[in-house]
Amino acid sequence: MIEVYLDDLDRELSAVRIRGRLRRRILAEAEDHLRADDGALDRFGTPAEIAGTFAAELGARASRRAAIGAFAALGVAEAVFAVSYVSEQIAGQEPPDTWPLLAQLALVAAIVAPQVSFVAGSLALVRALRRRELVLPTAELTVINRRTGVALLFGLVTMAALGVLALELRNDSAGWWVAVTLVGVAFATPLLVLAAMPAAGAARLRPRVAGDPGDLFNDLGLGRMDPWRFARRVAFGLGLVVFLAAAVQGDPFDGALNGTAEALACIAGFAAFGRYLSLRR
Repeated sequence: MIEVYLDDLDRELSAVRIRGRLRRRILAEAEDHLRADDGALDRFGTPAEIAGTFAAELGARASRRAAIGAFAALGVAEAVFAVSYVSEQIAGQEPPDTWPLLAQLALVAAIVAPQVSFVAGSLALVRALRRRELVLPTAELTVINRRTGVALLFGLVTMAALGVLALELRNDSAGWWVAVTLVGVAFATPLLVLAAMPAAGAARLRPRVAGDPGDLFNDLGLGRMDPWRFARRVAFGLGLVVFLAAAVQGDPFDGALNGTAEALACIAGFAAFGRYLSLRR
């Protein structure tokens, strides 16, 4: 009977994606308990219940740790981005419309990708820190893992775009900017890859806990409203900030163009990622 139970437990652990050393340890401890106590088999839960409990607790811990680790790595990447941007301004590069085509495409990626990465990473961290329960619904863990994965992916895209920009725009007068950017990219990229490993491990687990995934209003603790109305208000606010920042510097026309582009990008991001990242139901 014990052997049959352990075989069933082995299959259930595989079904919830608990593998390798951890699965062997769980099976070994279960066997020790069962053989040490003749009545333990009657008190044990079913193999599916045991596997589900392990997966639920491990999933919540793994997703939280992955979100926190990803946010830390993304913080380094954002610092590299900021240093590279400031260095490029000091170096005095030519206007973007004179750049090679590859550099112009990389510039678009370097503008869009860090914003997506920051928003997704921040929301993953907020959800992970707000929900401190030992076990979270499977749908909610999926939300955290998706946000963490998107944040890391676009963080890597940002680093790749910076590297392409540095190589495409290198010249004698800005050689130091190229060096600063490439060193920063070489430092931040491995950190993002390392952060992706626990994120992939957390996403692999398949606990079976019922529950709702929630949405952006659950993350922020705000009163509920139509999600598209909320997105339009946020987009308008971001566009206004960009416009005012440029207007204060004496360039309201470019500020209006950049502000409009920022607002449209915000709406486009909400449309593209809203359901996948559970920003709206």
